[in-house]
Amino acid sequence: MKISKSVKLLGTMLVCASFLAACGKSTDSAKESKEILLWSSTTGPDGEKIKKTIDNYNATKQTYKVKIVSMQADTFNSKLTTAGKTGKGVPDLALVASEALPSYQKKGMLENWDSLIKGTDLNEDKYVKAAWETGQVDKKQYGIPATMGSWVMYYNQDLVDKYAPGATDDGVVTYEEIEAAGAKAKADGIYSYGYTWGMQNYSNLYLQMGGEWLTDKKLNINNDYSYKAVGEFKKLFDAGYMVPDGEDANKLFVNQKLIFLPEGTWMLSNMQKITDFKWGETFTPQWDANHIVQGSGVDQFAMFKTKTKRSEDKQKGMVDFLTWLQSNQLEWIKSGANPTALAMLDNEEYAKMPQSFLIKTQKGQDSLAINTQDGLSYVFSEYDKRSWDMITGKADIKDTFGEIQQIVDQKMQ
Repeated sequence: MKISKSVKLLGTMLVCASFLAACGKSTDSAKESKEILLWSSTTGPDGEKIKKTIDNYNATKQTYKVKIVSMQADTFNSKLTTAGKTGKGVPDLALVASEALPSYQKKGMLENWDSLIKGTDLNEDKYVKAAWETGQVDKKQYGIPATMGSWVMYYNQDLVDKYAPGATDDGVVTYEEIEAAGAKAKADGIYSYGYTWGMQNYSNLYLQMGGEWLTDKKLNINNDYSYKAVGEFKKLFDAGYMVPDGEDANKLFVNQKLIFLPEGTWMLSNMQKITDFKWGETFTPQWDANHIVQGSGVDQFAMFKTKTKRSEDKQKGMVDFLTWLQSNQLEWIKSGANPTALAMLDNEEYAKMPQSFLIKTQKGQDSLAINTQDGLSYVFSEYDKRSWDMITGKADIKDTFGEIQQIVDQKMQ
């Protein structure tokens, strides 16, 4: 039977098309990078510690290596938001702040981890409860906990022994004890309280006093708890117990002119340079020693949606990396952060670090309060601009919180 040229040509085209499709599929698979791209906004010495941790992982000769790209926070947020909208150019993993995770999820930018981690060691039993729950939105896991930074307090033990004997014995220092120490130390030119990052001091005391961020599902800070919290700072300032605005509390602490310094766990490297006196680290100042509230933030590994689907092998590589990290965060946390994975409690070197009290004690774990409420960043930004005016009496406390509330309401629309 004679076959027409057109039929022969069509057959040839179909074979070629099938061949090219197969080749294309093979080529796409082959082109997929054997690299897990991680974006982070941690730079400087802390960023170097993270990089060293990742170098240690890559040295284990994994099929999928991890490449970290660190950038300044503003650049990080801008690039991540832009890429997240299109699904193009997104990293495989992004290290996002606990309060930012719900916003990215709300915008539809995130994949949840549920199917990938089912049956693996990436589960709630392996992490600090509060840290794991921070990664959940609408009952789905959108974040895998990385490390935790907390607003704690450093103290000069020599000055404590002189002006507030026994105050640190139980690991909890109250505002009442700080006031009493200030009354004794003032005549010697010693301050008892350092007020550095305003929003951290305010948010911790606000929650300790019983304040809640929502009223009828609406963000509300124009209330008696806010007035009372700032009123306590004003009381310390008016009495001359608190480091005045414009003076460097950290420098005064190093120079033994300050007893109690509320600061972040990330200040550990600065404290470790001190050799002139014995210092310690404990919970941030408390309003009620029987109701400890310890403000913290938990960075989360988030997986952004991408137009180019990740292969199953790459996704498994991502899970393998995060699983390995559970017991291999020592370099990372030398900056003062705490791990969130319970496996690190078996590490003797970590257990000796001053910040470890928050994780290795049940008292510490139970105290953790992690702010994830949408819109709080607006509150804190406005508060930081105005807190010293309220404390020094230049602005009325109630009127100022009314103004802050109006601005936050407008931005939340």
